[in-house]
Amino acid sequence: MVQIENSILARPLAGLQQANIVYEYLAEGGITRMTAIYFSPSGSQRIEPVRSARPVTIRLWHSYHGVLFFSGANTKVLQVIQAQQIPALTEGSDGGAYFARDSSRRAPHNLYTDGSRLAEGVSKHAPRVTYVLPSPGEPAASPAPAVANRVVFDQTSSHRVTYTYSAADNAYAYSTALGALTDQDTGQPIKPVNVILIQVAHHDAGFTDVNGAPAVDFDLQVTGPADVFTRGHHYKATWDLSNPELPLKIVGADSKVMPLPSGLTWVHLVDPGTAITAS
Repeated sequence: MVQIENSILARPLAGLQQANIVYEYLAEGGITRMTAIYFSPSGSQRIEPVRSARPVTIRLWHSYHGVLFFSGANTKVLQVIQAQQIPALTEGSDGGAYFARDSSRRAPHNLYTDGSRLAEGVSKHAPRVTYVLPSPGEPAASPAPAVANRVVFDQTSSHRVTYTYSAADNAYAYSTALGALTDQDTGQPIKPVNVILIQVAHHDAGFTDVNGAPAVDFDLQVTGPADVFTRGHHYKATWDLSNPELPLKIVGADSKVMPLPSGLTWVHLVDPGTAITAS
């Protein structure tokens, strides 16, 4: 699990196209942050910029376990990481084996890791993972899904997201008001195969973050509404974290876990009642 920044100064992002799952959520001031999850990391492609952990990071770790790669955090978050004995690696861990600085970027937006470093850290520090992820597949055809070749929503007051489906890529290109959210490795827009919006309330975590802004936490527990976009279609669903120690489940209208095509899955945490335009 790698914490990735998504401010203007962080772009272009790198290494996210190779992730299995990316969670994107409000950090502060309308800016979002990402937690990228790699199930079998490898290779030398950079993953950057790596930034701080947030309260929701801890919730996501409990769902997926593994090792957390990050750059600092509020004292409260660090205390929880230590108290719960969460395997977590920062810039100085093991003599600085897992991170480096990109001289072409300005600090603090230039810390990076890569698949080989992740694999090394996981091999040395990861707890045993016993859960089994759902097999890839296609969502149930009944009830018939709505067409969704273009999807638009406001994740925050200053972060409007637009996805445009390409049948040739079998994926959605991610763009914002500033243009395409590109991956530095490919020079192309980041293209998730599956896009999932889960409606979940957030609240003040009760302390300030490293920048002095109120920290945000999410009511990421039990269940709630979800919208799934894949293969140019829109499926209504439910997200399920009734067991906080297992990965998030997406349940379809048939009350079964929804199978999804293999490839990058991007999960947006949005406010309950968020307006979504799909056409």
